[in-house]
Amino acid sequence: MLSYLARRLLLLIPVIIGVTLVTFLLLYVVPGDVVTLIVGERASAEIIEKTTMELGLDKPFHEQYLIYMSKLTRGDLGKSNVNHQSVAKSIAIRFPVTIKLAIFSFIISVIIGILVGVISAVRQNTPMDQMLRSITLIGVSTPVIFSGLLMMYIFGVWLKLLPISGVGDGGLKHYLLPSLVLGLNSAVFNARLTRSCMLEVIRQDYIRTARAKGVSEKIVIYKHAMRNAMIPIITNLIMSIGALLTGSALTETIFALPGIGSFTINAVFARDVPVVMGCFVFQALIFVFANLFVDIAYAIINPRIRFN
Repeated sequence: MLSYLARRLLLLIPVIIGVTLVTFLLLYVVPGDVVTLIVGERASAEIIEKTTMELGLDKPFHEQYLIYMSKLTRGDLGKSNVNHQSVAKSIAIRFPVTIKLAIFSFIISVIIGILVGVISAVRQNTPMDQMLRSITLIGVSTPVIFSGLLMMYIFGVWLKLLPISGVGDGGLKHYLLPSLVLGLNSAVFNARLTRSCMLEVIRQDYIRTARAKGVSEKIVIYKHAMRNAMIPIITNLIMSIGALLTGSALTETIFALPGIGSFTINAVFARDVPVVMGCFVFQALIFVFANLFVDIAYAIINPRIRFN
């Protein structure tokens, strides 16, 4: 187990190199002058030249990348080119907002997604199953931006029940709408996956044998079928945690939440290279550890799985 964890942690090195290299290259070749965005179009040539040298943008690509990587190995994510604040501190300030959004969204996603999927599988080809499948199909086909704006109008503008932007005092009511939008968007995928996995397991011989022995339907479904169907479901759930923790850019932007997702989007538009790089490295680490947790969860759920 320890050797397996050590090997997986060593994989962080090529992952970080790949993420930083690709991101750095894309930001380097994207059209536009980052210095002009910082100092303004009316700045003199001397100010533009001085700012270019201070940011190290006068150096060739490979030198800029090596300088960044040397700082990264020391745990230094740099400072923002726009407001000169520490990237690490900026991420730390915004991450709690994303954590709250992720937790509330995940709870909604798990409860609704798995419940709907199990009911749909158990009542296959019944009117209930057809109705739930139609709802999940609509949910899969609906963009987050549309469902977000629709809920903002219904619950915020029309019914005036919930705030539609910002975090206010950090209370639950400010996170309810964005969590509902993000959670339901993830729940429809969980529901469809749960239904598919459950149907595959329910058709197995050992399920028919258990029923033939007179085992109650609840035990057959919730003890035998669900346990064997949970491996791909848990994979999807844990990977969705990684996606939620890195911040859903669209949801945070729509509801004006100061989380990691909206922070990354704003940095991309501002061509703020240190912030974009820092956010992408942070997100890559989360996804790597999410994959690691998936593998560990496999062994917990199914003891037959061993680490080689």
